[in-house]
Amino acid sequence: MRSTDQVQRLIQLVPYLTQNPGVTVTEVARDFRTTPAVILRDLEVIQFCGLPGGLTDDLFDIDIEGVRADGEIYLYNSDVLARPMTLTAVQAASLMVALGALVELGSDAAASARAKLSEACGQAGTGIEVTLTAGDEEIRRVLTRACEERRVVRIEHEGTGGRAVVEVEPARLRVVDGTTYLDAWSRLRDAWRSFRMDRIRAVVMLDETSPQREGLEEATGSWFADSERRVELSLGPGAAWVPEYYPTHSVESDVTGLKVVLPVGSRDWLVSLLLRLGEDVVIVSDGEAVTEAAERAREALRAYGREET
Repeated sequence: MRSTDQVQRLIQLVPYLTQNPGVTVTEVARDFRTTPAVILRDLEVIQFCGLPGGLTDDLFDIDIEGVRADGEIYLYNSDVLARPMTLTAVQAASLMVALGALVELGSDAAASARAKLSEACGQAGTGIEVTLTAGDEEIRRVLTRACEERRVVRIEHEGTGGRAVVEVEPARLRVVDGTTYLDAWSRLRDAWRSFRMDRIRAVVMLDETSPQREGLEEATGSWFADSERRVELSLGPGAAWVPEYYPTHSVESDVTGLKVVLPVGSRDWLVSLLLRLGEDVVIVSDGEAVTEAAERAREALRAYGREET
């Protein structure tokens, strides 16, 4: 199953490509703050999208080989969007839920579309409600604008260690399991970070425009993709920041620190996290990852001629 952020990007890509025929893959990647490789994968998906039915005339048409050869993108048959749609009850309900999530994030267009669909569905659409942990409405509005205009913001964020004020470069808002996150470049950490919207207490938009930055998908994509692997960590006070920067399945506090359960996108990521945490991680449920982290640490020490016995 595709991650939520890819679905949101695909929805935005179709009208973008329709309005910009001949745009290059590099330009699209820049405008969507991702990599050309990600855009190419999106195009491979788009060519199988369109109206329900899946017939040739119902689908968007993209010459993928031409894109790979020339780098220019032309989207054909996009006029399918102007055709009247016939939805089944299940399709209408699914669309109502998706639109409801976007409405919670402050989308006026989604609110208008949902109202029209609800009217068309009659009583069938009145019982569908969507509730997200999305934080303050005004804060969402400011951050949405900051993402669109690439403006730097100063946020006051409530973490397990207390409140902190940091400057970040917002990239996008997205929903994971009913919770909304802000993906942004943290100037304090000099890296991509994810902030829970319901823990952002205040935001101030600055006059500064943020530069183009790469690596957003690589830094955050695995966390929001569907992952069946989990790891349980017992963290000391020095690692209290972990649940503030990574989505968690659960967080519990005790006298020694925190017990968190995280989804694991890859073994390499988990090992890197353990190395970063060092003595601040007390217990790890994945013994193999601990062993691999220890071996990497020994290799690093050997490289400096300081191996410990």
